[in-house]
Amino acid sequence: MIKHMLMFCLALLVFTMPADAGDFRWVDDQGVLHSLQEYRGEPVLLHFWASWCPPCRAEMPALSSWIHEHPDIPIIAVSLDRSPAAAMALMQRQEHPLPVLMTDSREATRMGVRGLPTTMIIDASGQPQQTYIGAQNWQNEKFLQQLRSGLHR
Repeated sequence: MIKHMLMFCLALLVFTMPADAGDFRWVDDQGVLHSLQEYRGEPVLLHFWASWCPPCRAEMPALSSWIHEHPDIPIIAVSLDRSPAAAMALMQRQEHPLPVLMTDSREATRMGVRGLPTTMIIDASGQPQQTYIGAQNWQNEKFLQQLRSGLHR
């Protein structure tokens, strides 16, 4: 019985622990495959969203503004939509000039994403340090202070 319980706990840890963030991959709007290995040595903000996600759509205007106000911070906003067309349609409809970057649910799950939207701070060594699940207030000073402190470790 104890052996089975230990095996269960070990399996649970293996399947719920996020992978090394450097292994995370996405495709840009030109079809080029990227990974967080390209950002080794600097912290990055990783944001997961989808056009079919109501909280994601509600959060997008403030997130888009924040991204444009902070060009010095590497931000990767990846869509979990099944097709780039759906993600692009939302960006055009809401007039958000963000690049459409795509990944799939398997990649997101490997990173520990359990709900949308999800924002993660990945440190300079490629490890997730902070995760925020759900829509965030991108104008809330307390939240922004947490982001700044996580990005400047």
